[in-house]
Amino acid sequence: MGLFRPYEQNTDKSRSRSERTKLVPKSSSTDTQPESSPAAPATTGTSGKVKVTRRQPVRKTEPTMSRKQAEAARMQRLHPNLSPKEQRKADREARYKARAEAWDRVEASPERVLARDFVDTRWTITEFLLPAMILVMALGMATVNWPVISSLIMLSMWLLLILSFINTWLMWRSFKRILAQRVPGANSRGLLMYIYNRALMIRRFRRPAPRIKRGEAI
Repeated sequence: MGLFRPYEQNTDKSRSRSERTKLVPKSSSTDTQPESSPAAPATTGTSGKVKVTRRQPVRKTEPTMSRKQAEAARMQRLHPNLSPKEQRKADREARYKARAEAWDRVEASPERVLARDFVDTRWTITEFLLPAMILVMALGMATVNWPVISSLIMLSMWLLLILSFINTWLMWRSFKRILAQRVPGANSRGLLMYIYNRALMIRRFRRPAPRIKRGEAI
């Protein structure tokens, strides 16, 4: 007959309890902690607790730049090493280039190309008007003591001016017929003065330069 030993049962229970705890793995501290959202950055305090800081909205503190200020800022980004004097020079060159490109686009229109060729292919009275004015001024100064001769010279100048107007009007009538045939529906606004200014300038000084010889068909 064996004796009842209660201390042996307690040791068996504690041994089985320790064996069960060895079989169950301990969960890591990182698995139990909740993940922080990317929108709210987390900071760790001195006590080890995670604090979530919310991002404050950015308020507008400066007024909106004007168009001139924005253009100056853009040029400053493009030319960051320029002095104020060089910056002004670069701005002038940029404006000149923009005007030249706009002028080229206007001059390249088909109605203006046709008007230039129409004037450059013929002799006109208007192209002699500027040299005649210079000659009349010189003769008027030379004939101050002869009023009759001076009056005749001035009268010839007015006659030449009237003839240039008549010549330009006849050219304009012919050009309108050609324009309606070559460029239907073209806008003829401003072309009359364009033809007169083109004819008034001496041929070698015309810009754009003539591309057609006198007497050639257009």
